[in-house]
Amino acid sequence: MSSMETTAKNQNIPWSTKISILALIFAITLGYALVSKKEIDRITNQEDHLILKKLPGFQLKEFKKDNVVNPETMFRGGAKLAFVHFWGTWCAPCEAELPDFIEFMKSQQGKGINAVLLAVNDKDNKIAKFMKRFGDLPDNIILTHDESGKLLSEFGTVKVPETYLFRKDGKSLNKYIGAQDWNHRSFTQRMDFYLGTIE
Repeated sequence: MSSMETTAKNQNIPWSTKISILALIFAITLGYALVSKKEIDRITNQEDHLILKKLPGFQLKEFKKDNVVNPETMFRGGAKLAFVHFWGTWCAPCEAELPDFIEFMKSQQGKGINAVLLAVNDKDNKIAKFMKRFGDLPDNIILTHDESGKLLSEFGTVKVPETYLFRKDGKSLNKYIGAQDWNHRSFTQRMDFYLGTIE
């Protein structure tokens, strides 16, 4: 069929049919967009419900010490920011990530940033054995153990490793799901940015 014949055929389609086809295409596109938006809103609402807004109240003991670890003491030394890092010796990604996280925290000493290493559902002897490789932890790291794993649900953590960042007033700033590359300079840049926003 020649292009002239095709054009002639197209010209034979009544305008009302063309408009109906265009209206149908528009209606399908609009319907798809509305369904997609509804699904996105549903997911967003679920996420908003799951995202921790404020640091929950808790009380534990510092590992192998008598010091109390709670939302106040985790900001010891005048810290402006504090991480809560959920991990366990039974978790392979946690074991792989923790050395980098500890090195990252060492690099943040003196800047007003602390971290609570919160082992969950673990054994004290396994934690002690694992932590031996790091020697003495810097003052801005607090090691503790939640044997019951109760804080997992209070924070909204389903699996470890998972890390939360809080401001000194308890406001949640960020949640890092899964193992992170703490060596990446973006983490240091982000901490500097957050510190710059706190009076």
